[in-house]
Order: sequence, then C-alpha cells, then structure tokens
Amino acid sequence: MLKVNNLTKQFTRTDKKTKAKSKVGIQNVTFEAKAGRIFGLIGANGAGKTTTMRIIANLTYPHSGKILLNDKDYKDIHNIKQKLGFVSGETQVYDRLTPYEIIKMFGEFSGIESENLEKRIVEIATKLDMNDFLHDVCLNFSTGMKQKTSIARALVTDPEVLIFDEVTNGLDIFASRAVKDQVLQLKKDGKIILYSTHIMPDAEELCDDVAIIHKGEILAEGKVSVLKKEFGKNTIEEIFFDLVKNKNNEK
Repeated sequence: MLKVNNLTKQFTRTDKKTKAKSKVGIQNVTFEAKAGRIFGLIGANGAGKTTTMRIIANLTYPHSGKILLNDKDYKDIHNIKQKLGFVSGETQVYDRLTPYEIIKMFGEFSGIESENLEKRIVEIATKLDMNDFLHDVCLNFSTGMKQKTSIARALVTDPEVLIFDEVTNGLDIFASRAVKDQVLQLKKDGKIILYSTHIMPDAEELCDDVAIIHKGEILAEGKVSVLKKEFGKNTIEEIFFDLVKNKNNEK
C-alpha cells in the first residue's frame, strides 16, 4: 500500500501577460492507494495532479508531508526510485535509439545484471506487444508506439508502484485504447497504480478509487462506488462538477 500524508508544496507563478504573481501548488494532499487497484487523481488542468505525481515519483520534494510504501517512509527505503515507475503524457523517447536500446539503457542505469536484463526486456516487449518494432529507431514512431516505449522503460525495474500522469493526452482513439488496456493489464499483475487525468470517462472506466483535486486541495476521496452512493450521482464527472461548484460558492 502507498500512503500519502499531508503533502504540501507551494510555489509562485507569474502570469506571462499581466505579470501578476499567484501562489500555486498542493495543500495537505492525503490518500491511500492499494495493490491490484487503480487509484485515480482527478482534476482539471492546473489542479495539482502533476505536482502530486512528481512528488510520489520522487522527482521533486514536498515542503511538508510524507509518503509511506508498505508502512516505510520513502526516506528509509533503499533504492526507492527502483520501486517506482513514472510515465507522463510528456515523457520523451530518444529518436535515434530503438525501444530495445532505451529499455536496456535504463535497466543498466538501475543496476540490473545483463542476463536478467535481457530476460526482462523479452518479458516487457511481449507484454506490451512491442516485438514488431522493438529494434526500429523511434524517429518515425506514432505517438502510441512512443508511449508504449515510455511504459516499457518504466517497467524495466519491475516497480511496485506505477505512476501514470495524463498518459493519454494527445493520443488518438486507437493509441489511447492501447495505453488504457496496458494499464488494466498491469492492475491484474498486482501493481499499485496511480493514474491522473482530467478526462472523466477514462477515470470512470479505469479507476477503482479516486481523489478529486481542485486548486491543490482534495475535495473527496474513496471508492468510486461509495462516492456515487454518498453524493447520489451516477458518474464521477457529476460528482466533480458538484464539488467544484460548491467549493467556488464558498468564496
């Protein structure tokens, strides 16, 4: 289980046109994500999803709060980054390398022994249906093929936690479907999966549990089925709009 406790990170953003400065970030973000389930962090663009996911991926640090993996603080876990796989809609691949070379490079960076690494690459390529383009350079890949390569790179260490941050952004309907199918398959493998999105139908389809985030604050969190009963709504999207409307009316 992954426990996120009171994460706070604040920074100042300057509007390019007006030069006005405003405080942005996240405030006391708290939730739990369990193995074999998909936890969705749901919110509009700029709500704090990526900030939260990057902290969980150990790519940046909070000003306060902590994260526990299986009841151990991140700070007390040796090689914590090997236990985390991070994929975003902005993850880049190296155009002049092949998926095989990219996966192998990241595996070597992580200290995986050569024999085990080769076996791991074969497993990942088969799982993600990549064998047809595994040894082609990425230069002329479709967006979907590039995203599969990014997922493969994240899987090379066989991480306990997989973090998908807006991974279907910019994908066509076929590529989006392929990526979502891979996320569902990884759920069957018993991974702890975090999935952030502003696309409500995706959250409805994929997520077992969700936290709705707005302007850096969690407005509701729990099992999707329980939240629907609690709020008397049929969809996550309806719950989201009601919560945001009520929050805005408080001001």
